[in-house]
Amino acid sequence: MQLDHDSALALEVLVWLVNTDDHRTGIDELTEPRALVEYVDERRITGAVAGDQAELRAVRRLRARLRGIFDLVDDSDADAVVAAINELIADTGPVPRLVEHDGQPLHLHFTPADAPLDRRLGAEIAIALAIVARDGGPERLRVCETPGCGRVLIDLSKNHSRRYCDAQCANRQHVAAYRRRRAIAG
Repeated sequence: MQLDHDSALALEVLVWLVNTDDHRTGIDELTEPRALVEYVDERRITGAVAGDQAELRAVRRLRARLRGIFDLVDDSDADAVVAAINELIADTGPVPRLVEHDGQPLHLHFTPADAPLDRRLGAEIAIALAIVARDGGPERLRVCETPGCGRVLIDLSKNHSRRYCDAQCANRQHVAAYRRRRAIAG
């Protein structure tokens, strides 16, 4: 699946944001505004950043809402996933506009640069999710298949084959399957 730069970045932000609340360890990596500001700076996400507790709370509410979309996917409810994406689009109110900045050619942004961070991220993520659902289907949004992991991923592979959040989970599951086969054979 081909995505433009901003849609790919929005999906990267989505996966990072949802996975900051780690279901494996119970650790929330997004408890201080500083962590959010550092991530926004590292990814060179444009626009205003307040860097305060109110902004952090708003982004954490967005995170919970996005996690809910993945939970619907995990429940195999494609219609509910599409409805949740449409609600996110409606609530964040994206209005496409052409912009040029930081040496990038003309591209679309969906909110003004001075919009609150949670609204900017939500609008960009909502549009990227709509593109993925339209072009690949809602089943491209996944929860890692490693038991107890709970991290999310977006499967952009040609054959819809990505099942694990990262190489560590994939390796762990492949080794476990190998050991099961050896035990049965031996």
